[in-house]
Amino acid sequence: MKNLLSKKLGLLLPLTLALTGCVSNSQNPEPSSAAVPEEMEVSESHDTGLPFDFEVEPEEFTLSFEVEQTLITTAAKGERRTVLDYGKVGDTVSWRYPYEQISVSLSPEKDYLSVEITSENENDNSFTWPVISADTYYFPFGEGKRVPADDPAWFDYLNGQEFQVMEQLSMPFWISSAGSYNLLFVMEDPYRTEMNFTSDSPIAFSVSHQFPAIDDNRTNKFRIYITDKDPVSAAKLYRNYVIEQGQFTTLEQKAEANPNIRKLYGAPFIYLWGDFAVSADDINWQAFRTSLSSPVMEYFLSFAGRLENGQEFTSVLKEIQGQDYVAEYQKNVICSYISQLLKRDDFWEPSVFTQRSSELEVLLAKGYGSLSETDRIQVHKYAVASNLPEVFADAGQWMDSQTVTLLQEMKEGGIEHAWIGLNSWEQAYGKPELVETAVSQDYLIASYDSYHSIHEPGREQWITAQFDDPSLYENAVITDQNGKPESGFQNVGRKLNPALSLPAVKNRMETIMSSQLPFNSWFIDCDATGEIYDDYTPSHITTQEEDLAARLERMSYIRDQYHLVIGSEGGNDFAASDIAYAHGIELKTFAWMDEDMKRNQDSDYYIGKYYNPNGGVAEHFSNRIPVKEQYRTTFVDPKYDIPLFKLIYNDSVITSYHWDWSTFKIKGATADRMIREILYNVPPLYHLDAVEWSKYKEDILCHQTVWSDFSQTAVTREMTGFEYKSEDGSVQKTVFGGDGEAAAVAVANFGDSSYQYENIEIPAHSVLIEMNGSREVYTPSLDPEHV
Repeated sequence: MKNLLSKKLGLLLPLTLALTGCVSNSQNPEPSSAAVPEEMEVSESHDTGLPFDFEVEPEEFTLSFEVEQTLITTAAKGERRTVLDYGKVGDTVSWRYPYEQISVSLSPEKDYLSVEITSENENDNSFTWPVISADTYYFPFGEGKRVPADDPAWFDYLNGQEFQVMEQLSMPFWISSAGSYNLLFVMEDPYRTEMNFTSDSPIAFSVSHQFPAIDDNRTNKFRIYITDKDPVSAAKLYRNYVIEQGQFTTLEQKAEANPNIRKLYGAPFIYLWGDFAVSADDINWQAFRTSLSSPVMEYFLSFAGRLENGQEFTSVLKEIQGQDYVAEYQKNVICSYISQLLKRDDFWEPSVFTQRSSELEVLLAKGYGSLSETDRIQVHKYAVASNLPEVFADAGQWMDSQTVTLLQEMKEGGIEHAWIGLNSWEQAYGKPELVETAVSQDYLIASYDSYHSIHEPGREQWITAQFDDPSLYENAVITDQNGKPESGFQNVGRKLNPALSLPAVKNRMETIMSSQLPFNSWFIDCDATGEIYDDYTPSHITTQEEDLAARLERMSYIRDQYHLVIGSEGGNDFAASDIAYAHGIELKTFAWMDEDMKRNQDSDYYIGKYYNPNGGVAEHFSNRIPVKEQYRTTFVDPKYDIPLFKLIYNDSVITSYHWDWSTFKIKGATADRMIREILYNVPPLYHLDAVEWSKYKEDILCHQTVWSDFSQTAVTREMTGFEYKSEDGSVQKTVFGGDGEAAAVAVANFGDSSYQYENIEIPAHSVLIEMNGSREVYTPSLDPEHV
């Protein structure tokens, strides 16, 4: 990495050392013979060979660098404080703030200035520094954002915001412009660190750090680098820092332990939906109407009082007795009800299901009581189909149109590799052929899983919040300093302490994997989002550091114990060595910020319900919606994007969108998102069932041909270059690889007019691809309804 740094446009600027220090006047009563007299300057020559000149004024903790006789303000004026014990040992400057019980030291290192802020108080303490003001910022908000300080949309978004660094930044640094240079601030201890954006325009912010009594680490550290104006220089310094810390692992290194990781290369991310165990296509509805008085149908009705839609099912049966047809709504109610029945442990009744198919006999020969949950559901399916053969198709083919057939069509269409995500493992229990087919086609297939929320035993609202050990709800949850349990997702239930979760993780995974379903991937929600906690429960006090370590431990356990390709929501870089893929870096969820998106079902902006009456893709994921202009600027408009995460981790973690915001989700943005997927090497993300596949099939397959070829070349290479080719950011260029190998290059034009690049014209909303000695201009060709 040293050789790479030395080539990067003069990354490190040779400076010498100069110091300035001031203390407060005598209005503060606490004397110290070590205090520096007011306005005293230290400007003696230091032949240290270190590349820094800096000036610090401790009283307001301002910090400046001098570069070629130009003074660059690094940290602006903060709160005025009393200063004691100002001194210098070697090249290290230090002092104390006695009333805050804080000590500070500044030390020039090889290519950065180290700032250490230490709490001398063993109780809870906090300190705010630095105060930052600049013309332009580059923040690792997800992939990365260029934020002009005077931009009104960004000001409206950031105004008054208090961002927790671990959660809101994908990597703990920021870059701020300073004249002809950039400053890179790396937060080495980002836990309990908050960025507080002011209400003043232009945009400015301060950084505060909490020192809780429960944490033994009392020192907060920053590294400050000066680079040239190119933000790529700063990104590469951070990559070098991560490597220095021993925290960087390439995809190919991960693939040495699990070659299945290579199935992610050139693979789209596809959530495949189908919550029913039987679909309307699997039922002869005319025969269904004439069999309502059969023993099996009467048995179905006997459960009506115990099922969620039992009353609705009963009403529908009465309705269709007087009809010569079955309406779509009625079919959905019946399929939903029967699907719930088939998943019940108490459904099997030999006296009702007297007819036995060969498949049923084989399953029962194992002994019903010893069957896995998967096999029990298959028993139930074959029992129903065997005893009502005129009504139900062969049970082995139930849901094929939503699962097996759809996967086969994807493969035949040219999707060689894909990541398939299921809403839960129960989806696979109902249709094991789905998992088997995916694996046989060289696809990865994973279930959604989560250990974040825990619900009151017996009142669980979703399966991942249900745990076999009922004592966890009282004895293993996170409480705040006031002894109040932290609320779970959507304020339901509580949050499980990760440090106490591993036995539950092992128990759940052992149960799922005992079904013999050949899962080869897994998705663990929340663990890489940075939403971490200090737990003040007296019996199991846990710090944020311990919380995060436990999350990484449980993900690694799932990965290693079951040889699975794992990913997580978010994908912040503390998890980069542990996961292979991440959903959320490229576009985080933001619907919660706006009432129209979140709750107003009459609004065009409403994201949609978590529900589909036919068990397919919920409208939350299938509804295409516009995005309000203020959110379009800050979350969607590619002109403000900068691939900070890819410049550091392109060859380490494969990143895509939060599942709320699939490739087709945003009206008017699809083409730009597709060319960005090439420019930044981002896998498309889709939500599919038979209906959605039919709707988007041609667009998906056309895009896959171009995107996948590029991605397979780019994915294992470092992103070595990025630049804005137009001042407004509407034309961007990325470079993957080089330095001895032919680079893969993309130049994307997000603008409304064509752009001349060298001797090639790139039309509006198109991308030029240079790879393997050839050039191609790609303009997504979309159904007009999908633009």
